[in-house]
Amino acid sequence: MKLLIDLSILRHPYCGLGQVAQEYGQFIAEHDGFFPDSCEVTLLLPHEWDGRFGDGVNYLVQKDIWRLAPWLMPQFDVWHSIYQLSAFRPHDKSTRRILTIHDVNFVYEKNGRKRQRYLNKLQKEVDSAAEVCFISDFAKQDALQHIDLHDHEPRVIREAVRNCTGDSQQRPATITSDRPFLLFIGVLKDKKNIHTLLPMMEHINDMDLVIAGGGNGEYADTLQSQASGHKNVIMTGFVSDSERNWLLAHCAGLCFPSLFEGFGRPIIEAMQWGKPVFCSTCTSIPETAGDQAFYFTDFNPESMAQVVTEGLKAFSTERAEAAKAYANTFSYEKHFSEYMKLYCPDKNNK
Repeated sequence: MKLLIDLSILRHPYCGLGQVAQEYGQFIAEHDGFFPDSCEVTLLLPHEWDGRFGDGVNYLVQKDIWRLAPWLMPQFDVWHSIYQLSAFRPHDKSTRRILTIHDVNFVYEKNGRKRQRYLNKLQKEVDSAAEVCFISDFAKQDALQHIDLHDHEPRVIREAVRNCTGDSQQRPATITSDRPFLLFIGVLKDKKNIHTLLPMMEHINDMDLVIAGGGNGEYADTLQSQASGHKNVIMTGFVSDSERNWLLAHCAGLCFPSLFEGFGRPIIEAMQWGKPVFCSTCTSIPETAGDQAFYFTDFNPESMAQVVTEGLKAFSTERAEAAKAYANTFSYEKHFSEYMKLYCPDKNNK
């Protein structure tokens, strides 16, 4: 059986979906033999990632012409699109396509014709799939309000998060102080609601806030301008994997006031390090964080600061160990075992 896993989103390696694609490739590289011998795995990815995930898989370097002429692509028995709006799809109708939907946040972020174009594209992707999966119950329920699954059975296979606590660390050059710091990590988009953290820090004078991530556009520019007026706010820009690990390992806690998430992977990443998480109650976040997080009930600066300061005081060694144990339930072994049932439905899976 020839299986293609579409990792073309690696063209954006620093976004959440790019992180997912990297972790897919890393899991496959580190778990030679996980797939049965009868399963020949090929990864579709950008040319700069060719060969990066070991010799146990085949590589198919994407070509722009395939967007317009998919019939020029090699044929596969099973095709897994790991996110819903990939530019690549199988042409042969005999190929079983598995589609993973992360969110329909565009419904809330876009308007008019652009919103409808996205919806039409997503519906077309669903119509061409043999199996439709969602990364959370929230993502499923939200999507079902906007798309028609027809006779598909909606499946929830939770997003996995690779445990990086044993990986290398490097202190970012922008971190020159040894003061304790709170951390936000992610892309600088308005849906992340990062700007609410700046006035919060006016009420937390004994700590810094590190905002790690990059972005383009008006929101990122405005955030940068606002942050420059706060002595205890540091913006790092994009960070490498080793710098990300250092920040998670050394932060006092993660602040994640996001408004729209299909999952919210930084929450689990921080918990893997045994760190307290302070987050919003929006969209999928309570489902992901469970009872392990401290929640912002509103975005008033003083009440946010109170949640953080009281949470830091209440956070104990026992809570740190509980957070680690909870985070470890989001494993790739479990994730891929669930997908193996769809890749090879007629075979005994490992």
